[in-house]
Amino acid sequence: MPETIHFGTDGWRGLIADDFTFDNLRKITAATGSYILSHPTPGRQGVLVGYDRRFLSRTFAEEVSRILTAQGISVQLSAQPLPTPAISFSVMNRKACWGIVMTASHNPALYNGFKLKEGLGRSAPPEVTKEIEAHLSTSSIPKIDANRPLDFFDDRQAYQNYLKSRLDMTLIRSYKATVVWDYLYGVGSGIPERVLKGSKQTLFVIHSAVDPLFGGLHPEPIENQLGDLMKEVRKRRAVVGLALDGDADRLGVVDECGCYLTPHQVFPLLVLHCIEHKGWKGKVVQAVSLGYLSERIARAYNLPFEEVPVGFKHVAERMLSPDFLAGGEESGGYAVRGGLPERDGILNALLFLEMLAARKRTPSQLLKEMEKRFGSAHFKRIDMNLKNAIEDRIQFAQRISERVPDTLAGERVAEIRTRDGVKIILKSGAWVLLRPSGTEPLIRTYAESENLKKTDLLLKWAKQAVIL
Repeated sequence: MPETIHFGTDGWRGLIADDFTFDNLRKITAATGSYILSHPTPGRQGVLVGYDRRFLSRTFAEEVSRILTAQGISVQLSAQPLPTPAISFSVMNRKACWGIVMTASHNPALYNGFKLKEGLGRSAPPEVTKEIEAHLSTSSIPKIDANRPLDFFDDRQAYQNYLKSRLDMTLIRSYKATVVWDYLYGVGSGIPERVLKGSKQTLFVIHSAVDPLFGGLHPEPIENQLGDLMKEVRKRRAVVGLALDGDADRLGVVDECGCYLTPHQVFPLLVLHCIEHKGWKGKVVQAVSLGYLSERIARAYNLPFEEVPVGFKHVAERMLSPDFLAGGEESGGYAVRGGLPERDGILNALLFLEMLAARKRTPSQLLKEMEKRFGSAHFKRIDMNLKNAIEDRIQFAQRISERVPDTLAGERVAEIRTRDGVKIILKSGAWVLLRPSGTEPLIRTYAESENLKKTDLLLKWAKQAVIL
């Protein structure tokens, strides 16, 4: 039914054969086509359709292409599975008006999804997706011609050239080190090896095969999914392990000791590299669920800083400003100035290598140096399941705000922010965030402080505040 179709923080996703069905896919495609036809974009033409390695992704992409073609829209389908950032690049590079990607990103194997990218390469903003949802009840599904040949494009080499253009490849190629890549069976497999061909690095890869079941893993580059990468880094005595999610727009990092680095550590390291090595300046933008180190770095260099709601589309919007420096989110999506308004796991992984080559330090050494200057960061996140989804987020924020005491974890509360959920900030900068999911019956709780004991105390309070 149309009411099961709803755009979340980055597209529409659902369980295959449950709510993500061919019928629903046809409806959302027809609604998207109606929107495109009613909103011409001067200087841009046509739609590019891409897909990942998931079950039925190519078949879904072909169906999308045929429906849009039947609506009178010029469509080209990717000849190969490609990362979502590669499709975003193609949309920008080929001056297409829109891009559509069949992917459920980091979600488990039983899911698939529909991502929509506008002409500049960024995710469709909320005002666009709301209008597409409004078209669901009025757009008719056209009769398709299954025998009509589809038009294809292949931008693998162009995307790889784009990656090289964004980095100091001379420095990276000269960096002699052992590196392990974990593709989590996703669509990023093989691209880093081709970009790094001829470098002095010794590369090892794991989970590179095509497997729609992702080897029983969730293709999300977070600590509990990277056990094999940690073991491989120790086994190979590698300097770093780099992991990509299912559609290669997120990055996970394991240091030379086989220890996972959180996004609250990776993002400020990249920010510091851009400032100190590249000499860049500009605004640092991050989601409310990311940590305080990047904010402290921005303040230390007298750079503007802004928090935005969760969802990389909010970061991407700020990337259109000429004074943008870097943006990040807690799920491992990052971007730096000069590139697409889009997160890119492969580009950020290569940028991390560039940082290691420039600083001639291991990841753990760089982390210790940064923490000595700006403080340590111990982050945890706990998701709490609810019986029912929270419908009124404003009322939730008001209710939780009223329950905040003067002190938490033995420290005075300095500020309460309600930009996206409720974020309580202590005098030291430690914080706890309670944020209802926009699509599921759960509350995400996040906390960060200078030690794990205080982080646990903050999360304990958050759980009690929700239960009361």
